Amino acid sequence: MPRPLAGRTLLDELTTAARRVAAVKAALELEVFTHIANDNRSLPAFCRATGFSERAARLLLDALSNIGLLARSEFEYTLSPTAETFLVKGKKEYLGDVLLAQWAWDARGQTARAVRGNKPLNAWLELNRHLPRAPQTWYDAPAAQQEFAAVWEQIAFEFAPHAPLNLLAFGIEAGLRALGLLQKFPRAKLLILDHIAQFPRLRPVVEALQLQKRVEFQEGEWLAPLSEDAYDLALVDTLTETRSIEENIGILHNAHEALKMGGWILLRAAMEEDDRRGPGLVPLWALDLLLSTVEADVYTRTEYRGMLEAAGFFAVQPVGERLNLWTARRLPPPPPPPPVADVAPDFIPDPIVFS
Repeated sequence: MPRPLAGRTLLDELTTAARRVAAVKAALELEVFTHIANDNRSLPAFCRATGFSERAARLLLDALSNIGLLARSEFEYTLSPTAETFLVKGKKEYLGDVLLAQWAWDARGQTARAVRGNKPLNAWLELNRHLPRAPQTWYDAPAAQQEFAAVWEQIAFEFAPHAPLNLLAFGIEAGLRALGLLQKFPRAKLLILDHIAQFPRLRPVVEALQLQKRVEFQEGEWLAPLSEDAYDLALVDTLTETRSIEENIGILHNAHEALKMGGWILLRAAMEEDDRRGPGLVPLWALDLLLSTVEADVYTRTEYRGMLEAAGFFAVQPVGERLNLWTARRLPPPPPPPPVADVAPDFIPDPIVFS
């Protein structure tokens, strides 16, 4: 008797995941969730609104019910809370366009071609160029801040509670997390450096926290000259993954020169362990770099330490057990070691004499 196939559970799960994504992708392209939200809940009403055949519509709606994005009763389909919140066009939290961009099979299907040529694909670059950047497609800002509050508590800053701190954020993602320090230090001010098109994503969060008077937005590139010796802390977040090591050292050195002596840098990035086996899904996410960048890579924690030290930082160390955060400081270089005495040692062995 032939032995049953073993060890294929993962492959079956991947096939199921592909079917699920295909169903939801089709539903987004056909605006299924939006039609149902507009009271087209029965199958006949849905088909009248869309022009689809009942057979084709029923098969898709039943598949979406099986996934859990629709609930089916005897006579109608209704939206799940997830679909109601994120998949109905016109709603503030709509994520459909972002998901369609991430599920771009025409681009992802060319991964083998990207591996052969070791260069980004025009299709992927074009998709990312048009990826929606509206505020509602961004982070759950309160959740991101709450998650990062523990980080600020864990880092042993030497700042007095009412110190007039100057903070510098490279990018709006860094700015989002730095807002927690503004709440912790009431006299702190924050400068956020980024492209002007990104600022509308963060401004509503700043306004909701009533921090407008303490936050300044400055358009600029990461290597643009900044005021030197001006900042107490610089935060670099989610920039280094898409750049070469040389570019990253340049960005970090720019932050180094902007800091006061004794100032801190916090670097957040998707870092791999030195054996490149993780953590989590970082190695899988890294394929996006292959599709979209020329030289960028997923860097290890040791490589990030080396970048920080090459940029001039000392006291480089991780934040607790967290795998994606390093702190470092701008400090005077340590004194050189004492010179080696020129005096000969007390004992000099006799030369070997060969007879």
